[in-house]
Amino acid sequence: MMLHTPFLDAFGIQAGDTVAIAGSGGKATLMYRLAAEAVSRGYTVITTSTTHLHPPTSLQTNGLYITEEISNWLQVIPGELDRHQHVTVLGGRPRPDKLRGLSLKDLDILKKACRPDLCLVKADGARTRLFKAPGDHEPVVPAWTTHGMVVVNLHAIGLPLSEKYVHRPDRVAGLTGLQLNDPLTISTMAQVVSHPTTYFRAFPSGTNVFLYLCCCADKPKRAQAEAINNAIPANTFAGVFCGDINRSQAAITTLRKSH
Repeated sequence: MMLHTPFLDAFGIQAGDTVAIAGSGGKATLMYRLAAEAVSRGYTVITTSTTHLHPPTSLQTNGLYITEEISNWLQVIPGELDRHQHVTVLGGRPRPDKLRGLSLKDLDILKKACRPDLCLVKADGARTRLFKAPGDHEPVVPAWTTHGMVVVNLHAIGLPLSEKYVHRPDRVAGLTGLQLNDPLTISTMAQVVSHPTTYFRAFPSGTNVFLYLCCCADKPKRAQAEAINNAIPANTFAGVFCGDINRSQAAITTLRKSH
């Protein structure tokens, strides 16, 4: 059965694209939703990471391959992709609950060997926190990326600026003037994600970079999403969207789109 594809349509993702997903509090969920929509269109899809990733479930992917565990992985994985249509490929397994991503070099080799219709890359880590400001080495984005996604979880609004809820809170404080343990505000969150030294510097020139405000499942959250959109300077992102993804449905709304 053909799956409704609102996320691919909203972001303008087509065969041949590579999507790098950064931010916090919803990256993997978005990645696997995009993969499911692409599979429904008949695309072959590789999901992977340049940082870390929790092991996917059988509902999220059709196969998991760890390159450190397969001596001839470059010969094996292309056939598995053809057979299963969607596979997840990572580099190592440091813990049962944590998989290590691929280096940019290995990711480049993998893409050339497999030639998937769509490559989806989780390019950032947040250690399960709901908000973050990336470090100088983050996100780790392939040079051939066509679409960049910055994910912001609306549940972070109002939480204290602390290690419990925010990855790299000192960096957020330095960018915004917010004090540690002060509540995260709409304006300071907008300031972090749109700052030229956080996410934009990591994406290749010419990449369409979108902001996706996730967990927008009711009217109060929609109002918060609209307030964040209004706080972001014009022409910062190629588009700003809010949406929600769960097992029964997925919906996305366009708040702003640059032309």
